Amino acid sequence: MLSLVRKALVSSGFVAPQARLVFNVMVSRGEAIALDVWDPGKDAWYHVQACFHYDLGERFASYRLAHDRFRERTPKPLAHLRLDGWSLLVATACEHRIVRARDLDSARRSAHLVGQLIAFFASARASSLDAADACSHDLFMAEAGAFLADSAAAGSALQRYLGQVDRTPWADIPHIPQHGDFVLNNLGAAHGDLLVFDWEDYGATALAGFDIFMISLSVAGMSATSARLIRDTEDPAACPWFFAQRACAASALPYASFRRAVPLYLIVFRYLKRNYGREIGQRIDAILEQVLH
Repeated sequence: MLSLVRKALVSSGFVAPQARLVFNVMVSRGEAIALDVWDPGKDAWYHVQACFHYDLGERFASYRLAHDRFRERTPKPLAHLRLDGWSLLVATACEHRIVRARDLDSARRSAHLVGQLIAFFASARASSLDAADACSHDLFMAEAGAFLADSAAAGSALQRYLGQVDRTPWADIPHIPQHGDFVLNNLGAAHGDLLVFDWEDYGATALAGFDIFMISLSVAGMSATSARLIRDTEDPAACPWFFAQRACAASALPYASFRRAVPLYLIVFRYLKRNYGREIGQRIDAILEQVLH
């Protein structure tokens, strides 16, 4: 694998054939192998993903679109190529630390990080003017509902909800392409600035508020109790997701509509994670069943 990655970087012109490289292989539950590679001679870092099972071209396109819209908030995608039966994606890498819940909590007193978080949602709304090709709410929810209705793991509460729901719950939700996995471990900070990683699900849904819900659930704890509290709390000022109301305002999404949409966001969450393994699916299924019961 290391030889393959070196070959990809050399053939793309990013490193010299004789360069001495330092490899950091990352652990992933997905089918793509991820590595960070340092070229000490150029003091340049690269992030490389390699997959044998499917092509990473669509992922590369999502990364490029995200970088076009969010620029300094995202890694820059550099190349997509196929070598020896593998599909490879190359992007810039940068030194950063993962954002943690306590960082956002501390930001109650230092508004810089939260300000950048709100600015991210405002930028997402602004870029939605160029997103006419994104999936419509009706189409996406029809696909998600059909998948979950046929799922053997779908509980009685979810089946009942899917049987009764019409398009009303999302009728007043703005159409803004979402990151799709906007959780703490996909957020980083470098020199105090917010970075956002892992854009492969970008635009899969345009249901505004989904990213706000995911980061809220991430800081509150991934549980049915947290999801219910997000749904039922009118004023989140004293909650771990204290930023959600401002984020909704930046997204032109009424906070009451955001709260009502919590079951929809959980359905979106389950659908987007449909290929992530049984353990994750079962965890989300349990949360859904408890929230809808």
